[in-house]
Amino acid sequence: MTSSMRPLLVLALAACAGLAAEEAAAFKQAVGVRTFSFPGDHASHAGYQTEWWYVTGNAYDAAGRAFGWQFTIFRRALAPQDAAARGRTSAWAANDFYLLHLAVSDIAGGHYLHEQSLERGVLGAAGATDAAAVKTKTDPVNVWMKNARFERTAQGWTVHAGVEGCALDFVLRETVAPVLHGLKNEEGLSRKGPRPGQASYYYSVPFLQTTGTLTLGGERFAIARGNAWMDHEFGSNQLSPEQAGWNWFALQLDGGQALMLYVLRNKDGSIEPRSSGTWLDANGQATHLALSDFTLTPGRTWHSAATGVDYALVWTIAIPARQTTLTLQTALDDQEFRSKENGGFHYYEGAVRVKGTVGTQAATGDGYLEITGGSLGGRL
Repeated sequence: MTSSMRPLLVLALAACAGLAAEEAAAFKQAVGVRTFSFPGDHASHAGYQTEWWYVTGNAYDAAGRAFGWQFTIFRRALAPQDAAARGRTSAWAANDFYLLHLAVSDIAGGHYLHEQSLERGVLGAAGATDAAAVKTKTDPVNVWMKNARFERTAQGWTVHAGVEGCALDFVLRETVAPVLHGLKNEEGLSRKGPRPGQASYYYSVPFLQTTGTLTLGGERFAIARGNAWMDHEFGSNQLSPEQAGWNWFALQLDGGQALMLYVLRNKDGSIEPRSSGTWLDANGQATHLALSDFTLTPGRTWHSAATGVDYALVWTIAIPARQTTLTLQTALDDQEFRSKENGGFHYYEGAVRVKGTVGTQAATGDGYLEITGGSLGGRL
């Protein structure tokens, strides 16, 4: 979720953890430019309240059968690092909770499977390598839960996850360096609101070539090709009280370009002016996009009978300065993640297909769409 942005998810997780929202001010805040260093910054950042490793992708077997997939591990701290450490000597005393969201869209089968699990970060049940422990490029970086593992390799990542009816075993090969989001000279600082701390540190790895195996409903598929997108974000106080939801787009074009956009919606129907995005050209050059640099036009909507929410599943994105117009539509209508825990938080996370023009060239590609808080309707 956005940006990704997924603060509403982690606010819901905070309720599970029993952490008051006002305690966020005691955590480290995303308030200034920081220097990123990899692979260390792929790891966990102690002292920040919320953090997530969010991977979405489109994958195909040798016969061309298409799948979309989502693998997310959220970390939510119970208290600031120093407070959490004081007087907590029991091996059962958790400083963090971890939440897994796993989903697969079987496009040909017309089926969407999604599951989640929640673990305390104790006794090895869940955890993440601390960024401070990563000193060299060969030091390991792992994020794990009982039924999921995200592990750094020399070429990228491996993903291993299993829930009832589904298992992923993927190798993700990194072909583009991490892309920092944010204003020029503030790269890596993603602003979400007008007040100090209403921001996160945010980067993406937009092209991860995907191979491996997918097991779904007892049937095993050998994944021959695909692309995944990884978001890693951490902060402590991203959303303002006025905000109600967001739309997030991550698109990978066959010509080597990539696009991330997020639009934050306020409760009064207006759009947060710090909504923004990043354009990555085929040479790996990233350019910040302000809200004024692009337009979003919603098209066909789908009504969720389960939650009563209407989602716009067709969107046209125009970036006039780049002579770019892209239309995306979801590969499957029902890709709504309906949470069984966390207060019943629901959101849309779905594989999309893209076509349009970039300059004078035709463009095609894949990507992912995320909508929280319901549909934008015609408000853009």
